[in-house]
Formats: sequence, structure tokens, C-alpha cells
Amino acid sequence: MNIQMFIRGWLVFEITGSYEKLGWMTAAGGLVGLLAAPLGGVVADRVRQKTHVIQAAGICNMLVTLWIAWLIAEGSLLFEHLLAASVLQGLVMNAMMPSRQALTKDVVGLDLLTNAIALNTSGMNTARLLLPGLAGGLVAALGGGHGYIDPAKWVYLVMSGLYLFAVIALFKVRVSDNPASSEVHGPFLVELGHGFRYVLQTPVIFMLLGCNFLMVFFSLTYFMLLPGFAKDVLGAGPDQLGLLISISGVGSLAGSLLIASLPNRRRARILLYGGFIMGVALLGFALSTNYWLSVLLLTFVGLGQAARMSLSNVLIQSYVGDEFRGRVMSIYMLEMSVLSISVYPISIMADLFGPQWAVGVSAVGLILLVLVLYNVPAYKYLD
Repeated sequence: MNIQMFIRGWLVFEITGSYEKLGWMTAAGGLVGLLAAPLGGVVADRVRQKTHVIQAAGICNMLVTLWIAWLIAEGSLLFEHLLAASVLQGLVMNAMMPSRQALTKDVVGLDLLTNAIALNTSGMNTARLLLPGLAGGLVAALGGGHGYIDPAKWVYLVMSGLYLFAVIALFKVRVSDNPASSEVHGPFLVELGHGFRYVLQTPVIFMLLGCNFLMVFFSLTYFMLLPGFAKDVLGAGPDQLGLLISISGVGSLAGSLLIASLPNRRRARILLYGGFIMGVALLGFALSTNYWLSVLLLTFVGLGQAARMSLSNVLIQSYVGDEFRGRVMSIYMLEMSVLSISVYPISIMADLFGPQWAVGVSAVGLILLVLVLYNVPAYKYLD
């Protein structure tokens, strides 16, 4: 996934030279996620073996990457092909992720859930830190051939192999049948409606999902604006932009490893501490025009982001009923789809008032949200 986020955007820009087309790619993934993630939640709750859902998704992703590799080798790749691949893989990923999220509890149980999810987050952050650079290095090392984009076919073949490896490796994961699956047998849309009704009628779940969405909205908008922010405010080139992203990944990795070592106590308060650190660091980042100060501040942003990512997931999974786990986690996954779409009006704000104002207002919103939640006992004292 992390390799693909790099290589697909690079190919789009090589073929079209258009920032608008890059925006289309992001928005398309968000739009299909709005449809696929809730349906994926119903699937997660009604299948007996969630590993089968993840393996089927891996095979579909492998076929799509093989198709793109073949188009590159034939010299016939177009932007429309990449957009179609983005839509197909967005559908597959969002349909699969609720099963993947819910499977963690089935494998390790509730007692180890905090540690397991934090370790999973650290693995994701390591991948975000290393793999886009390795993919770029592979393209550079294999440059030449039939055209400048030709080496990308090898990256897609590597991805195909990794998808296949993941499918095979999952055969080693032994999990008991999902006992709640027998209770979820109605029509898809009816069961989906039951999931949304459960969220609305369960105050703690509604509060956790709603607050997490607001935190995501306020804390991740800076990342969407980062390329323009780095160039216009910090005077940074592409290599320095890459360092900014990597340093944020270092902070996230350190934060997720720290969370993985903590016991199952005071989890909501630790999440709020992380959110406050993230908000203050983001506000400093918005005000900074010094590159190295901005690098340091983004390290703390990554640290706080890791606490939010790990502990919001853990808290939701700790309080949700097993029969609704997949559907609730699918609503949790909707946050990224909504964020992909909501970045458009934020980008307009950045155009009108400048990126520093856009990031600064988001940071102030995050700080105020954390301060409000710290004074809500029903949230603050969740363990």
C-alpha cells in the first residue's frame, strides 16, 4: 500500500503533469471508500473466517497490479488506467479493512489489544518511512528501457509478489470461527442499518467515533497541504519535502512503540495528552518559517498522531459488542474517505488565506477539542 501510494502518484504526474489529476486520484479513493467500507463491515460481521476476506482482497490487488505492470510493459498505460486501478483497489481495500481491523481482537484477545494495535501501527509507520524511498530508488536504479516510466513495471511486479506472499502467509493464522457471524444473516442493507443504529444508540461508541473523526479532521489536513506548504513557506525542494515526511514517520514510529509498551490503563487520557502535543506542535509548525524548526515540530506531530491512531482504535474495539465489531470498525474506517473528500474546501482556504492560516486554524481547532474532552469525565476516564 505504501509503495503504491508513491508509485501511482509519481506515474500520474509523469504522464499528465497535472496537480488536478493527482487530486482526482485522492478524491476517487475517498468516494469509493464511502460505499465500500460500510458494506465491508457487514461482511466482517457475517463471515466465519475473516482471513478469507483478507486473502480474497490480496488476490484482487495482485491481479490489478499485474494488469498495470503489463500496460507499462506494453507502453500503453494511460491516466484513465491508473484512475481505474485506484477505484478498484479503493473498493477492495475499504471492503477488506473492517475484517482486518476486527481480526486483531480475534487473534490476541482484549487483554493484549492495546499492545497488538500499537505494534501494528508501528509496522505501518515503518513501512511509510522506508518503502516509498525504496520504490523510488528501484525506479532510479532501473532507469532507461522503452521509456522513462518503464522501470515502474518492476515496482508493480514486486507489489504483486508481496500481495501473493501475504495471501499465502495468512494460511498460517489460525482463528476460531466468529461466533457472532450466525447472528448476522439478514440482507446487507438491513444489517448495515442495524450497525448505524447500534452506533447511534450506544453513547460511548458514538462519542468515541465522533471525537475521533474530529481529531482526524483537525490533525491530518496539514499532510494534504504539505507539498505546497514546504515550497511556499519553507522554501524547500523535493528532497527536503521527503525529509519532512520521513521525520514525521520517525516520530510516529517512536510513539507507536511507546504505546505498545503501556498497560491497559488511562488510555483515553494518554490519547488526549498525545492530541494536545500534536495540536501545539502543529500550531508551531504553522507559524514557523525555519525549515529545521519545522522538521523538529513535525517529529512531535508524528508522536501525538501515533497515540491517536493506536488508542482510538483500541478504545472503540474495547467497548463494542462482538456482533457489531466489523460494522463499527467500518464506520471508523470512513474517516479517511471523508478526509480525502474534505481536503478540497481546505485547499480553497489555503489558496485564499495561505497555507499557514489553513494549518493554524486546524491546529487551534484540535487544541480546543482536546481541552473540551479533558473536561468530559465520560471520555477522560475511559480505560
